[in-house]
Amino acid sequence: MSIIRQINNTFAAPDLRNSATVVRLLIIVLGSLFFLPLISDSSLSYSAEIYHHSKWIFPVLLGILIKAYFVNIFVPSIKEAPYGVIITYLLNLSIFVIVDFVVLKTNGRSLSQHFFLFNLFLLGLMYYEASRRNGLAPSISEARLSALTARIRPHFLFNSLNAAISLIRLRPYDAETLLENLANLFRAQLRDGSQSSTLGQEIEWAQEYIAIEQIRMGHMRVQVMWQHQAPDDAETPHLLLQPLLENAVFHGVESTHRPGMITVFTKLNKSSIYIRIENPYTPPESSENAKPHKGNSMALHNLKERLTLMYDNDAKIQSRQLDGIFRVDIRLPYRKKASDVNRLFG
Repeated sequence: MSIIRQINNTFAAPDLRNSATVVRLLIIVLGSLFFLPLISDSSLSYSAEIYHHSKWIFPVLLGILIKAYFVNIFVPSIKEAPYGVIITYLLNLSIFVIVDFVVLKTNGRSLSQHFFLFNLFLLGLMYYEASRRNGLAPSISEARLSALTARIRPHFLFNSLNAAISLIRLRPYDAETLLENLANLFRAQLRDGSQSSTLGQEIEWAQEYIAIEQIRMGHMRVQVMWQHQAPDDAETPHLLLQPLLENAVFHGVESTHRPGMITVFTKLNKSSIYIRIENPYTPPESSENAKPHKGNSMALHNLKERLTLMYDNDAKIQSRQLDGIFRVDIRLPYRKKASDVNRLFG
């Protein structure tokens, strides 16, 4: 297992669903195209050598991108399947066979050479991708540590348990609901495995958190308007919404001692998921809201790092304050998350 883990840390397959990854791939391919003639022992001129290599590189690149597009749409679970690497390798080999026999009509004379160069290039690309992800690893570890120590804050845990104790005799149903939601949230916090979730699951966890706060502080004080118009099967980072809503309650409602309206809005626009969270905002200079806002910026920073790791530059998060409102806007590419059935049998 340690050897496999070391290999995974050294080589990582690039996610061709991300436009920034495709752009980097094109730049590296063009760079390789101009570099190959320099190490070739062919008698052809430099320009002729570039043309010679471009005749097979660009058809292969086009085939790889088309394969990645259809695989991600129809069989996205192939990357997580037990034999996914072998299947992907055979698909790549079939692309080279088609290019050599159909496009170049060389009857396979250059197949081994081209496939060897491709695998050499692929290993370099996977090494670069792993290095890029490992560069983000400290931020991900920091986010994970923050999740265990601060995401569900100790004061929230103690206050929730005290609220449940006080409700056991007078309102046993509310006490039971509070404890069940609290258990679900901690189970989600400590869940191991996949680093992605679905928007529907994120909405459910966020609603369970809000239900706890409404029981604890009152429905009149914690008010939430849900405008969920995006598909539930959209893939998202794990625990995307709950930390943001916790910040909204902590900084926008609890610290002001006044009722506050929080708005959660999601929608699908073409191929992107848009999420907006708004909560009341009082400048930290105000004596009414003197609690530090450091936790808010930390949660946003950690979320930005997680979005970068998962979507590269295809995701965006912005925050701003205006007219007494703190707003967080998130844009994600719409990708359907593979179901558990597909992971097992896909």
